[in-house]
Amino acid sequence: MMASLLAAVQDCASEWWVLSELTLGSWLWVGAVLALGTFVQRTTGFGMAVVGAPLILLKAPSLVPVVLVVYGFLVSCLVVRRYRREVAMTDISMALVGKVPGTLLGVWLLLVAPMATLEVMIASIVLFAVVVTLFKLRLPVNRSSLFGAGFLSGVFGAVAAIGGPPIVLLMHGMPMDRLRGNLAAFFLISSLMTLASLAAVGRVPLWLLGVSLSFMPMVVAGHALGAVLAPKLPRRLLQAASLTLCAAAALGLLIS
Repeated sequence: MMASLLAAVQDCASEWWVLSELTLGSWLWVGAVLALGTFVQRTTGFGMAVVGAPLILLKAPSLVPVVLVVYGFLVSCLVVRRYRREVAMTDISMALVGKVPGTLLGVWLLLVAPMATLEVMIASIVLFAVVVTLFKLRLPVNRSSLFGAGFLSGVFGAVAAIGGPPIVLLMHGMPMDRLRGNLAAFFLISSLMTLASLAAVGRVPLWLLGVSLSFMPMVVAGHALGAVLAPKLPRRLLQAASLTLCAAAALGLLIS
C-alpha cells in the first residue's frame, strides 16, 4: 500500500516537472530568488514579489504570478497571526472593494496580452514600486483613494503579484505595527481573490501549485535567516541593495 502511494507521488512529481519545463538550473534560480525575497521582506518589510517577479520572469516566466501569490499568501498568514490585534478592517474595506474589478482587469490582461507586453508591464510595475518606496509620497486617505489604490493593486497583483505599492502609498503614515497588520490582512484576502480568479480561467493548474510548493524549504530558510540577521543588519543598506536589484532586473526586462 505504502509502496503504491509512493510510486503514485513520484509519478505526479515527474509529470509536474515535465509540464513546468524547468531545468535544474532554473529551479535552483527560482528557489534562490524566493529565498532572497523572503529574506529581504523579513529584514526590511519590503515586498517579496517586487524582488521576485522580475528575476523569476527572466528564467521561469510560466511561474509568474502564481508562485509569488502562493508565498505572498503564506507570508501574510504569518504576519497576520503576529499583528492580529492591530488589524482594522475599516481601514482596508474600500481597498478590498476596489480590488475586485482591478483583479478581473488584471486577469483579462494576462489572457489577452502577449508575453512581451506583460514583461514591459511587470517591469513598469516594479519601477513604480521602487519609486513609491524611495519617495513615500503622502496622498489623502479617503474612500475614493482607497478604492483607486485597491483597483490598481488588483491589476498589479493579478499580472505580477505586486499588489502592495498602491496600498503602501496611502497607508505608510500609519503606526508601523498597525500598518503591518492591515497590509498583511489586505494581502491575505487579496491573495485568495487573485488565486481564485486565476483558477477560474485555468491559470492555476495542479502541476503549477505542486511545483510552487517545492520551493518551500528555500522560503523557510530565507525567512529563518532573516529572523536571525534582522537585528544585526542596517535596514537602510539592505533596502537600498534590494531596490537596486529590483530596478536593475526591471530595466533588464525592458531592454531585452
